[in-house]
Amino acid sequence: MEQQEIIRHIRLVSRMMDQINYGIVYVDREKRIQVCNDKAKGFTGIMFDAPFSHDEGVISEGDIVIIADNSVGEDDGGLCSEDLQSLNIHDGGISQGDILLAVGVYRNAEIEPAYKYVHQHHLAMPVRLQENYLGFKICAEVDTERRITAITVNDVVHELEFFSSVGNIVVVDGKYGNIKFFQAKGYSVRNEDLANILRGQPFQSKGGSSYEVDVTGRPYLDFFDESPLTEKMFRALEGEPISVRNTIQEINKRPFICTILTAEEEETGRIFGVMLLIQAVDSLEALVEEKNRLIEQLENVGNKETRRQDFHVPEEAVRSFVGNSSKAEETKYLAYKASQNRFNTLITGESGTGKSILARAIHRMGMPEAPFVEVNCNAIAPSLFESELFGYVGGAFTGARSEGKKGFFEEADGGTIFLDEIGDIPMTIQVKLLHVLQNKIIYKVGSSKPVKVDVRVIAATNQNLEEEVRRGTFRQDLYYRINVFQIQIPPLRERQSDLYLLINQILETTCRRYGLPPKKFSSDALKVMLAYNWPGNVRELENVVERAAMLCDSNIIYSEYLSVGNEDTPTSMKELLAREEARILESTLIRCNGDKNRAMKELGMSRSVFYDRLKQYGQE
Repeated sequence: MEQQEIIRHIRLVSRMMDQINYGIVYVDREKRIQVCNDKAKGFTGIMFDAPFSHDEGVISEGDIVIIADNSVGEDDGGLCSEDLQSLNIHDGGISQGDILLAVGVYRNAEIEPAYKYVHQHHLAMPVRLQENYLGFKICAEVDTERRITAITVNDVVHELEFFSSVGNIVVVDGKYGNIKFFQAKGYSVRNEDLANILRGQPFQSKGGSSYEVDVTGRPYLDFFDESPLTEKMFRALEGEPISVRNTIQEINKRPFICTILTAEEEETGRIFGVMLLIQAVDSLEALVEEKNRLIEQLENVGNKETRRQDFHVPEEAVRSFVGNSSKAEETKYLAYKASQNRFNTLITGESGTGKSILARAIHRMGMPEAPFVEVNCNAIAPSLFESELFGYVGGAFTGARSEGKKGFFEEADGGTIFLDEIGDIPMTIQVKLLHVLQNKIIYKVGSSKPVKVDVRVIAATNQNLEEEVRRGTFRQDLYYRINVFQIQIPPLRERQSDLYLLINQILETTCRRYGLPPKKFSSDALKVMLAYNWPGNVRELENVVERAAMLCDSNIIYSEYLSVGNEDTPTSMKELLAREEARILESTLIRCNGDKNRAMKELGMSRSVFYDRLKQYGQE
């Protein structure tokens, strides 16, 4: 079969592959692209939709440049100190791999830039730079949890997702104030990396709808970076036996499921070219969910004793849930199984047993890169539940933000929402929550427009929801919807053999967290703690251990430092904060000679909140 005949067949196949989410790139012996279907173009950014537009051009002196780079020197064209000096940034502390947020004027040494950088960032919150810069309202941020960079100029947002790294840049025309350039998917294909733009590389225009580059007949390396995958493709062109079958490979710094096939002449075996098949990584999810439905059915077969014989959990899984008793092992096993599925999970157990810790572990094992949003249902006022869970649009009610607000469900889109103490949700909200779980759609307060959300729900409660259903305080249909897979965490008194491990683990963590020298409990202190039944469970144990570690100056902690069994000892962070709040209120009133208006003003509290707190703590 001749080369042209092969290309004709591949083009036919590629159009079929478009329909089933497969990208195809065919490269000939001269390493030129002969076929690249729409899916491949879309996956790699050769073709993309742009919500905005700009003309072709080049950066000029006086232009305002905004940067949101999650890893300096990586996928930004090799950004270096010389590039940053063009924005009047002369800071030797900025290193490769740092998160950098900056705004400055191009090649103007008289105007000071604004910037911040972070060497390491592991918190579940964005790093953000907000400035009113030369009359422009600027916000640049890197959200490592959602893997998004965003640059906002006067309320217009330019977002760019990333897998490992990305260099987002927006250029504002210094003469006219319009957006001169914005970064978009596939910038490596167009040589529009952040550093290249700062070095004067001309950029191409972007339309208001779709953007596409004609790649036919062009060198492969004009559009795709040199990588292990590229090396394997070129070796295959030379006739080397290469095996790449449905493996994760990086193309332009992004992961794809790739397969390499060779096109050969039947008689001579001469290789005409190689065909690269590309699948997006998230296309595996459908297959995983189908498999998980079968696993779920199997999990309901057999009794508890039979399941206990197979409590094998991968090493390092559920590390945060300490213990090796049979009850602890069963809990870990169920948590691991829950993590491998996306069905709704209900965690039950007494207060302080670690329901929040287990929920995070389930999410981390199953969807470590996706958002995790924790909602403490008993800390939300009944009147605020709907707006907090589902969000609201601007002007929905008095006091609402003009730009509106995302709710917890929208924040958790693509990941997990953890509804702690779900039994405290009012009946009126339970109806709407059931609707969301059934239809995967929310309605913001003040809007009739449906918003789709893909959220996995983990709920937790220390109440007996079956009893609450019988009493009529919790909807039966909602109970069945959240209770697809239940995990009951045993109280500490039922897992005494885990106490010693927990005590030592908490003590070690406490000393490390507060910079204390390593400490140990004396034998008499251990006897006291091992004999106590811990009604406050792990939370109470943590408070007791932390208090003892802070009070004791020596490396041996004796029983005299323990507050075990003291009814006045707070057993939760909520109780500790309440006690401290009551103390502050009392001392402020004393300092103000009982003048409540003065105390209210000094504390910065509204009248209703101030008097609610006085009533709550008996200080009226």
